[in-house]
Amino acid sequence: MRRRGVVRTRGWMAALLLAASCAGDEASPNSGLGEPVRVESGQFVPGSLPGSTASTVDGGVSPQVTDVSVADTEIAQGELGLVLSGHASVDTQAIGVRFADMGTGYWVVPIGGPDPTDDGLLTWRLSADFGRDLPPGFHDLVFAGIGASGASGTQSDLSVCLDTPVPDNLNICIPKRRPPTAVLSLSWDAPVDLDLVVETPTGAVVGGGTASSEPPDASTAANPINGVLDHDSNRDCVIDNLDREDIVWQSSPTPGTYQVWVDLFSACGKSGASFTVSLWLSEPQPDGTQRLVEQVPPLATGVLTAEQANGGADPGLFVGDFVLK
Repeated sequence: MRRRGVVRTRGWMAALLLAASCAGDEASPNSGLGEPVRVESGQFVPGSLPGSTASTVDGGVSPQVTDVSVADTEIAQGELGLVLSGHASVDTQAIGVRFADMGTGYWVVPIGGPDPTDDGLLTWRLSADFGRDLPPGFHDLVFAGIGASGASGTQSDLSVCLDTPVPDNLNICIPKRRPPTAVLSLSWDAPVDLDLVVETPTGAVVGGGTASSEPPDASTAANPINGVLDHDSNRDCVIDNLDREDIVWQSSPTPGTYQVWVDLFSACGKSGASFTVSLWLSEPQPDGTQRLVEQVPPLATGVLTAEQANGGADPGLFVGDFVLK
């Protein structure tokens, strides 16, 4: 049974891709790597998602996706393996998905079996990876049920919120939630162990191997006015593929000048990395809320080579300073 199912799906998939090609959309089995959303084991097809965005018929027109389920509609930049699932009408052969406002095509996955607990509607499931540096805020993922001929009925959509690349307390998704007062962010382009190091106006150090600008025995170490390193990316060359570290000040930080270093702790077998240090500040918006805004230009950009790796023996390369009031 499993073998016959695979043969049927592949045959249908070839027919769909041929239909797409005849309609002007050339199938690209090896493309899609640069898309804002990528679907594991999915087939990428350039062009618009089939189907219509609206219907005057109650319940929509089949074939169609009837419902979409996901654990969380708030999505981190670069999030991997987000599972989406749901049901589709019984005449559906595959599911298509893309962002409504981003990307150059859509992904196709085969339909699953019937759900006896839901009027025999067909099930579907996919695992999605999301790109980095996507526009933060609300966007629609759009789904289409695709029939054996390649035709599709009414599309379904799911509103998701893409978070900012730096910690903002999900303010971009929930504007009434106050963002941090300031965030200093280091990002880089290779799987190396790079560290962000800051000296505060009081002479305390945060970053590198230090999680907070408070001394270890301070009773106020958890106070949000203290700069806190959110994580140590690629620590000891255990690669997490985040390639970003942030120092966060939740409330008003100590006013004065902050000095900044970027330290290549280890090149992890690579030749080095290019980096960017950016400052984000909470700024008032016309609607009375606050929003974390990236300051332009970046505080620093540069390159560190493997020869400059120092194992944390010193703070690394001094890249500049900034003033917080």
